Amino acid sequence: MSQASIDRVLSCPNLPTLPAVAMRVLELAAIPEVSLSQIAAVIENDPAIASKVLRTINSSFYSLSRRCGSIQQALAFLGLQSVKALVLGFSLSRSINGGGDDEVSFDFLDYWRRSLFSAAAAREIALITRRCDPDEAFVTALVQDLGTVALWRAFGDRYLQALDLTKGDHRKLCAIEQRSLETDHTIISAEMVSRWRFPDSIVTAVRCHHRSHDADSTALQLARTVELAGTAASVLAARDPEAELVRLRRDGQEWFDIRPAPMTLLLKKIADQAAELSRAFGLEAGASVDVDAILATASRIRREQKLVEPVPDADHCDLIDHASLSFTAIPDARAFGSDLEQTFTDNTRRSGIGILLIGVDRAKLIQESFGMRGLEDAMTHALNIGRAVAGKTTRLYRFVGAELAVLVPDTDIEDLCRVGELIRRGCAENRVGSESSSSKGFPVTVSIGAAIYESLAELRAGTCIETPDQLVRAAMFALAAGRRERNRVVVFHNDLKVEQEAG
Repeated sequence: MSQASIDRVLSCPNLPTLPAVAMRVLELAAIPEVSLSQIAAVIENDPAIASKVLRTINSSFYSLSRRCGSIQQALAFLGLQSVKALVLGFSLSRSINGGGDDEVSFDFLDYWRRSLFSAAAAREIALITRRCDPDEAFVTALVQDLGTVALWRAFGDRYLQALDLTKGDHRKLCAIEQRSLETDHTIISAEMVSRWRFPDSIVTAVRCHHRSHDADSTALQLARTVELAGTAASVLAARDPEAELVRLRRDGQEWFDIRPAPMTLLLKKIADQAAELSRAFGLEAGASVDVDAILATASRIRREQKLVEPVPDADHCDLIDHASLSFTAIPDARAFGSDLEQTFTDNTRRSGIGILLIGVDRAKLIQESFGMRGLEDAMTHALNIGRAVAGKTTRLYRFVGAELAVLVPDTDIEDLCRVGELIRRGCAENRVGSESSSSKGFPVTVSIGAAIYESLAELRAGTCIETPDQLVRAAMFALAAGRRERNRVVVFHNDLKVEQEAG
């Protein structure tokens, strides 16, 4: 990260600005004893924003049982946070535009489409999970990508070239921005809203909206909500619906216990709410979204790639609740996902990218016999063996439940199998030392799913693994296959043949 690059962007004279009415509303909202009439008077001084606020409040977006006739009445019905969120939203839509340029430039249609999807999604997720304030989530999602506009204003065509390198994949953007400009849009967005005196929780969540695991405890739930909302926006944008849908379901269930069926209904509501927002804001956000068609496309892609979602049929005692473990010795699944994507972005790679998913066998039985401390000892046992046999560039992470992930960059299938087998054998041949058991400890085995992204296209044809998400799903499927008999290393192929197993 370069401070010079950050300063260049923030000193750019044509950055988006927040109008006076919005700035004043933010100032008043921070005063504990402020009256609703004071705030109403400020909003009503800008008739254009006041009328849009009232029109939105009386739309299906809020579904009020009675019509609202004034800003003060709106404040009484919905509260300060909701009205403040709308004022900020309309102010941003006024200040962020293409400036009427006829030349090829920044894609504001794509920008607002993603912003409105994200804002609608963040509000809906917050409403059903109750982990953060829905209006704060709405505003955070709406401003999270401000930095992309600012970077374009500061760097012009150079930034447009960086955008082109993403090929429409928003997840690659931060890494490409850092490589090209030595800063990224999350940093710039956070700096901008900080200067506008947004609450600290919003500033933090904006900075961490692609890496919510980096947020501190005061902003973690907001950051997770906004990151999940961004994934929902990617699904609805239908750039890579199958991969994003898998990510949405995985994170929604892990973070907020949202099951796949409710998630599908949630996507449909988000699409409807975003369309309503587009009309209220007076913004062009492209054609309406057919969620059923997106889900059908994702299903077709999954069938064509023969990468079905894993449905483990191992004994239930292999599976435990992720939230019940307090295993924090290594980075978590979000860090794993981010690092894996960064590895794919690195265009200097000449070898394959491998991952191993290590699952503690009979995890629930270990928990019942030796307590949660015993299970954590078993995971530490597997972690220590993994560290001992892995190379210097290999990185280990906690995945989900009693599972670890191993990222092995610059590898081939033979070396990946060797590392997996050494870990499997080391776990099986050494007892777990645990204060929760007898002095002799207890035995443990692991099952390991292995998958590799091949550097050569002709080798990739045998696996159909082209993206980070496909690589992870392939390893998950291999792990599920290994758990059917336990104490096995299984390597993913389309026919899922067993490459190695315990002797």
